[in-house]
Amino acid sequence: MRRQRRSRAPGLQHRAWKPGLLLLLAALLGSGLVLFEPIAMRLPDAVLLEWRHANAIAHGLLAGWSLLLLGAVLARHVVPMWQTNRVRWSGVALAAVWAVLALSGQFAQYGSDGRTRDFIVAAHGWLGCALLVPVALHLLRRRHQPEIVP
Repeated sequence: MRRQRRSRAPGLQHRAWKPGLLLLLAALLGSGLVLFEPIAMRLPDAVLLEWRHANAIAHGLLAGWSLLLLGAVLARHVVPMWQTNRVRWSGVALAAVWAVLALSGQFAQYGSDGRTRDFIVAAHGWLGCALLVPVALHLLRRRHQPEIVP
């Protein structure tokens, strides 16, 4: 057996996927951080009053785009990479956190009220911050794991 490094995942034929996905995740995280209470309470009142509603709209639109992109990533990246048996655990963790974020965002927006909503919004915010860990692990693990070619 010889070891060979892959330059990219077999299912991603265009190099713009990863930077585009990371840019979308960064914008989603940034817009979410402005809405997240532990961070928002440290911002000046003028920023909060002027930008909070527009930022919430942007966060919702970005979330919709991220779900659309998640579908493309599932089709073009997850299925081919699953067959190579590489970095499955971090990919599964990433997809699971993303799915829970999508559900908690929808539930906080449309399906809850009062104290339940406050809890879900807080959990959504903390989980959004925690999403950085599986993203980093998935990217780093992928980069440092050579493929074994028969």
